[in-house]
Amino acid sequence: MCTISWIHDSSGYQLLCNRDEKLTRKPALEPRLAVRNGTRFLAPVDGDFGGTWIATNEFGVSLCLLNGATPIGSEIHAAAPKRSRGLLLLDLIPESSVAAICDRLREANLSAFPPFTLAALEPGHPAAILEWDGSKKTFLFEKAEWFMLTSSSFDSEEVRRRRQEEYSRVHSGDELFAFHRSHAPARSAYSTCMHRPDAETVSFSWIRISELAATFYYTPAAPCQQVAGVSMRILRRPVLSALSIASIR
Repeated sequence: MCTISWIHDSSGYQLLCNRDEKLTRKPALEPRLAVRNGTRFLAPVDGDFGGTWIATNEFGVSLCLLNGATPIGSEIHAAAPKRSRGLLLLDLIPESSVAAICDRLREANLSAFPPFTLAALEPGHPAAILEWDGSKKTFLFEKAEWFMLTSSSFDSEEVRRRRQEEYSRVHSGDELFAFHRSHAPARSAYSTCMHRPDAETVSFSWIRISELAATFYYTPAAPCQQVAGVSMRILRRPVLSALSIASIR
């Protein structure tokens, strides 16, 4: 369960994420630098299964996972998964472009995973959104300068409607953080910063991609609590096109 939003700017983009979880889940580990298939990336670690729900790499590509929901459909509940969805994200994060991620997902057999929505971003290109409903894949490409996705296991459609209503008040990147902290119209299961007796927003992530670096800010609590967070940064690595590789040779 997550609420994510993003905004593109002249040098890259910003991606913000509230992670909502049941209070029985183990705490996640804060973001750390890791290397997979030769690609450096930053990602927190899920305490239960070892995967992650959000990550950014040295090419300026970021991925974020929403469990079991789609922005245009209803919640679909699947049988117990054979593999954690967060491990799929780790498989994909080494890729140097959203196009490469989409190619891999088109070929991938996702039958081991319960439903999810996966957003993939990179500078200067529309965001790619994959919806997996447990039986088929749907790819959407979102060109909007800023956008929001949300999911909830509780009263899904009403939660989505109310958060979208609150998000409609956003008119700039500076207002995205206020949206993620928002308890409007009241601190509850419906507010963006979510609180209910059995679950709540347990962490907040803020990824900033510029021409030079990828920066990941993370706090292990709801953004309304103003708990001190950690910030990590990796320098961007340029993507070599086939033409530039040929010229080097």
